[in-house]
Amino acid sequence: DLSASMALTAVKTTLERALDKDLADLVRGIRAHKDNEAKYINECIDEIKQELKTGNFAAKANAANKLSYLQMIGYDISWAAFNIVEVMSSPKFSFKRIGYLAASQSFGEHTDV
Repeated sequence: DLSASMALTAVKTTLERALDKDLADLVRGIRAHKDNEAKYINECIDEIKQELKTGNFAAKANAANKLSYLQMIGYDISWAAFNIVEVMSSPKFSFKRIGYLAASQSFGEHTDV
């Protein structure tokens, strides 16, 4: 039944909606929430933490990509060091590249990995 399958695809969980957000959506959201940027970014960080808990490398790479951007605009992402190492260990080069970018930006002498 076509209408039943359309109804199922229309209903998405909060986690699925979070996984649909990519870096461009994050940047658009930050620009749209200029009046309360910190609150919006904290909500995004909570969503990113959920993405990092999945077993899906694509979701983790997407989260690491967003974390790299947040680090560039001044947010601390040291809490995600192990997750970044996980992305670096991906067999897929495009994910590995994202992990190495995040590591090069956020890892320092005192990073505990």
